[in-house]
Amino acid sequence: MGENEGTESIPCQPWSSRVPKLTQPSLDFIAPEVQTTSQCSLLSDMFSLGMVICAVFNKGRSLIEANHSNTTYMKQFELLSEQLKNVLNLIPVALQEAVVRLLNRDPKQRPTAQLLSLIKYFSDPAVHAMQFLDVIAMKDPSQKSNFFRTTLPEVLPYIPRKLWFQHVWPCLREEMLTQEVLAAVLQPILNIISEISEDEYETIILPRFRCIFSWPKSIQASVTLLENLHIILQKTPKDEIQTEVMPIIYNALDTTTAQIQKACLMAIPNVADYIDEESARKIVFPRAKAIYEKNSSDLLITLYTLLAVEKVMDKLERRIILDELLPLLWDNKLQDPDVIQATVNIYRVMLTDSKKYGLSVNLMATRVMPSLLPLTMNAALHLDQFTSLLEVLQEMLDTIDRNQRNKLKLDDLVLTSPERRWPSAVSLRHHNSSDYMAASPPAFHIPNLRVEHRRKTNSAEDCSRKSSGSAGSCPSSPDSNRLRVHSALIGRRLSDNELLNPPKIRVASHSCGSSTGDLRAGLLPIRRHSSTCSNERRNSMFNLSPATLSHRYGLSGSVPNTSLLTPSPGSMGRRKSAAGAALGAVGLSSSLKHRRSSYVAPGSSSGILQQLSTGVSQLFK
Repeated sequence: MGENEGTESIPCQPWSSRVPKLTQPSLDFIAPEVQTTSQCSLLSDMFSLGMVICAVFNKGRSLIEANHSNTTYMKQFELLSEQLKNVLNLIPVALQEAVVRLLNRDPKQRPTAQLLSLIKYFSDPAVHAMQFLDVIAMKDPSQKSNFFRTTLPEVLPYIPRKLWFQHVWPCLREEMLTQEVLAAVLQPILNIISEISEDEYETIILPRFRCIFSWPKSIQASVTLLENLHIILQKTPKDEIQTEVMPIIYNALDTTTAQIQKACLMAIPNVADYIDEESARKIVFPRAKAIYEKNSSDLLITLYTLLAVEKVMDKLERRIILDELLPLLWDNKLQDPDVIQATVNIYRVMLTDSKKYGLSVNLMATRVMPSLLPLTMNAALHLDQFTSLLEVLQEMLDTIDRNQRNKLKLDDLVLTSPERRWPSAVSLRHHNSSDYMAASPPAFHIPNLRVEHRRKTNSAEDCSRKSSGSAGSCPSSPDSNRLRVHSALIGRRLSDNELLNPPKIRVASHSCGSSTGDLRAGLLPIRRHSSTCSNERRNSMFNLSPATLSHRYGLSGSVPNTSLLTPSPGSMGRRKSAAGAALGAVGLSSSLKHRRSSYVAPGSSSGILQQLSTGVSQLFK
């Protein structure tokens, strides 16, 4: 065919079984016009190309399988459109429309080779990028920067790794020596470093890339390097990190350019694991604090500073935290939600080990919580930020509560009940009550012991006692003794449970100085009160008339006539003593029963009556 005959048809020999197969095209891929009209053109080859494309994505099987038979070919060609629908989903989407047009029955509807090569499927970015690198020396700096920033990073994953080192890296290595495009060249270099192994980086990239660390760079190049410094640290040998890479951070903190300062503060959280304690205390924190103090109204500077401090605060001394870090947090006046969240995160780290960071309960209560509580009313907070703030406040409150409770318990200032806090009259009465005494362990019992209990008398009895005592009273009388005791205890209040009449204790012993007659008559030796004189004795104050006995002690039955039993004045004292002994026995039994109820057997009331009757009989004998 001539050069001007591209779209014209020319006669051709159709496929024939009489001609050897090796001298003819494959019948399965021949265009239909060749077999029907014996005419062909360049568009006939485009049909064959469409059949080849379908066979490629159909596991090598052609849509027409004539098996060297013209008749079979024509029958299957009539079903070609249906066969194409079945395999169309196997073909890439960007190529489906072109294939449908290539297999059109009308040759004029088929695209030419030039049009087919222009479709998106055949426009490979990786190939175009490789072609651009071949002629990059002829491009101007703006074209180079645009290519290195956008095109090459996008197509780099589609370029084989082998070509990275053979074709791409040599071009980048030469271009990074130019300051005008250094910031743009760093981006694809960093992408390659992030994907290769440590050995490949150390042997291929690092020897030529090391010079970038110490060279003077533009602002944009410094920002790009700082933002991706963690990628370099992951692949750099450990013995070169502190000497080659970390000085980039330390030097950037001394700059006065706001862009580099922000990039450096933002890079510190990413490289915090590589910052040693000495560098954190002497370089990172002091310089970051200085940047914050000069730009305290800058939102990004404040935010990046707080984020950086959160990551390095575990390397700071307690003194630095108390004297410098906490005042920095308290002086922060910005109400931005991100700044509030960064501040809350710092306090959360401190609460994990409050002793290490010096966050005492006193600081929590007086400085930290008062600065955080107003932030809860910030309407700009999101729900998760508000929840995080409340959790920190609640944790501080729980810490204060736990600490103060333990402290007060140790100091014995917090008691579990109000009765233990101030002794009341109720508790004192309960302590001195008979139930309390009955519940206490029994005291040691002295044989032949009798206790004469004198109950509290009424006003009439007091008058009679005073009149009888005025005749022969002495300063050592029981009442005066009680007054002396009361005057000695000035701070004590007279209460209902006070024993106005102390009991008399009489000890019956054969070794005492009394005679047998005195014992029979009930004249037991009287034990002297400890506060009385050696020659003073207590006299009985009981009225010994039978009516009084019957009235006071509930005696029933007939009572002898007292006129028949009126004693002589000489024997009155002995009979009073006998009556006192008898009533003392009754008082002892009653008191012991009341105070030691746990030792009295059931049905012991008859024993009390027997003792009472025995005492009365002794009186009238």
